[in-house]
Amino acid sequence: MKKLNIKEFSSIIGVSTATVSRAFNASGRINEKTRRYIIEKAGELGYHANIHARNLSSPRSNIAGLFYPLLAGEQPDYFINEIQQGVQSALMDSGILLQVHPFPARADAELTLETYRTYVLSGGLGAMIIVAGSAESVELVKVAREAEVPYVVIGHMSGETRYTVSFDNGQGARLAGKFFVRTGRRFPAYIGGHLDKRKKLGFLEGLGEISDKLTIHSGGDAFIHGANAFRELRANRPETDCVLCANDVLAAGFIKAAQESGATIPEDIAVIGFDDLSFARYLTPALSSVSLKLNHIGLSAARQILKLLDGNDITPEFVECELIFRDSA
Repeated sequence: MKKLNIKEFSSIIGVSTATVSRAFNASGRINEKTRRYIIEKAGELGYHANIHARNLSSPRSNIAGLFYPLLAGEQPDYFINEIQQGVQSALMDSGILLQVHPFPARADAELTLETYRTYVLSGGLGAMIIVAGSAESVELVKVAREAEVPYVVIGHMSGETRYTVSFDNGQGARLAGKFFVRTGRRFPAYIGGHLDKRKKLGFLEGLGEISDKLTIHSGGDAFIHGANAFRELRANRPETDCVLCANDVLAAGFIKAAQESGATIPEDIAVIGFDDLSFARYLTPALSSVSLKLNHIGLSAARQILKLLDGNDITPEFVECELIFRDSA
């Protein structure tokens, strides 16, 4: 099949070259239906936008993309925000610009992936940082390899052991469980989040002799989910005296609802969050949390990318979790 240029492709599908450009460059205003049509036709006709043609003097894009699964919540994704701050800090003086690309949790995720795939293959990115945790993340690693674009994975991804900055959620949850046992708590609960299988298993291991008393609540990703979890535990498991929340957002909502009910933290219920987000220390009481050192993770991933762009090899990096003690536990 003959390789189409943008004029030929736009003529065949009946749109302007400017509209085709906006569909692939993630810039400018374009109707979503039109964007879908262009991406689908590009797949059918084998068209790839030649982004490098705009700057032939630069054989490699100076843009790095940060790709992550988008969670459906009512507030910003603080987890990703703190990783992003670390990435940007490392790239600040490098001449590399950062683009942020979420994966929407909706029916057109496949179309979004195809848009990203076309963008990468056409030379739009010089490097990729991919947060593990979704099927799309795995597919993006394949795209990076196909396009021979340097990449680093943040988190655990099966089969990916070389270009990684990883951490062990289970280890952090284990520390929380052991702390609750050591301080005499007897009726634990776990408020769940997303992708937290390792956290649950680690918490159970840490609880040891009282693991059979554990209550598990589905939780979620928003402040209101943490508040609802407290209300349901108070109604159905009033004996609960310690809680590990899968993220600090849940913990903040849990504490707020507990205080409104007249419960005291940590006297009545000890609370530990997860991630140690920047706002954790400013809650009342200040939130104890498992620190994943998110800013450091972002810094490390970006530094790995810079090494790869300079032609140097890298080794996998593992970041140790740490339990940060504050007033809530």
